[in-house]
Amino acid sequence: MKKPKIGDILIFVLIFGISVGMLLSFQSNDEGAYAVAQIIKDGEVLHSINLDQIDEPVIITMKGKYNNVIVAEEGTIRFDQSDCPDHTCERMGRISRPGQTAVCVPAGVIIKITGSAEDDTDIVIG
Repeated sequence: MKKPKIGDILIFVLIFGISVGMLLSFQSNDEGAYAVAQIIKDGEVLHSINLDQIDEPVIITMKGKYNNVIVAEEGTIRFDQSDCPDHTCERMGRISRPGQTAVCVPAGVIIKITGSAEDDTDIVIG
């Protein structure tokens, strides 16, 4: 086996340093971040729930042409049951981060997460 040259060692140290720097810059501190779920029907906000302050499950029943049962628990919210024909809203799963939405189109119900995070960046270019 060949002995590594000084240039090889410098390149390794440089790549390792860049990797550690990127890892540290992408770690987020959630202190000060919050997420509020807004439940909207026909353009009107009917409920606002701070997802960070839920200690036990919150169950909300939306009545209308198609009934929905929405469950908020452990920092997340989801459509649990729906009378709509396709049940797509139930398959959307749990949402928890600002900017995420879940929709039951036939019932006209939207769950939208608003709030802030210290670093809610998806990608940085340049």
